[in-house]
Amino acid sequence: MSYDWNNKERLKTLKVGGKDDILIFETENEKAEVYLKNGDIDKVVCSAGRDRTVIGKDKMHHIVVGEGNSQRDVYHYLKPGGPAPFMRLGITKHCGKGTWSSLPHSFELNLETGFEEVFFYLLEGEPGRALQLGKGVWHDGSDVDDAWFVKDRTWSTVPMGYHPVVGEPGVSVSYIWVYLAKKKEWEKI
Repeated sequence: MSYDWNNKERLKTLKVGGKDDILIFETENEKAEVYLKNGDIDKVVCSAGRDRTVIGKDKMHHIVVGEGNSQRDVYHYLKPGGPAPFMRLGITKHCGKGTWSSLPHSFELNLETGFEEVFFYLLEGEPGRALQLGKGVWHDGSDVDDAWFVKDRTWSTVPMGYHPVVGEPGVSVSYIWVYLAKKKEWEKI
């Protein structure tokens, strides 16, 4: 069974898919296969050109972002200078239940066309839903000012701009994110 979308798929260059705990992210020249285990990334297999790289937990880059009810652990697997020229990939894990994350990086507040990002949600706890906000622009420059519910093991296209996500009370949110750093200014680390 393939995974459902929470909102409309609004991607031009980045293609996504997956089933049975394997997620696939592709562009014309890059591919990342994400293997899930127990609601987390077990490993990432990246192909760029003829090179194939396996990235396990021992090679990811961990940072803590935010504080209070927006503190989260962020684990970068595909980062600048890594095997993928443009694809960036990681997982964000909320610290607590019913907490916020995905407050935008400063560059995301300078709205531009061409930015593509997708989240794949991993939720724990009941009632098993979170809320994603989006205020900014899609990759084609069209405006968005909306909110949508998200469920466990589903996709959402995320706009450039303001896009926080919060778990309902009792729900812990994690999400795998992939975006394309088409410009150096779009790097998050």
